Amino acid sequence: DTYRINRLQNIKNYFKKMKRRDLAMKYFPESSPRAAVKALLRWIDNCPDLIKALDELNIPYRHKINLTAKQVRTIMEYLGDP
Repeated sequence: DTYRINRLQNIKNYFKKMKRRDLAMKYFPESSPRAAVKALLRWIDNCPDLIKALDELNIPYRHKINLTAKQVRTIMEYLGDP
């Protein structure tokens, strides 16, 4: 199924470390980078299960420029594809 193959390729590309700003811009492409990061953090703050999952990784995600592959994967699992 072409959809499934494309989705798996997209997921593979996202499951790498990336700048928080770059991930935020994928979710909010019409926003400025600063506004996108703020919006992404608001979404995270409004999802207690996601906060718990990120905290369990024992890797800070707030005030960090770069997110690890695990953090990116966790965020996408809870928020869905951008």
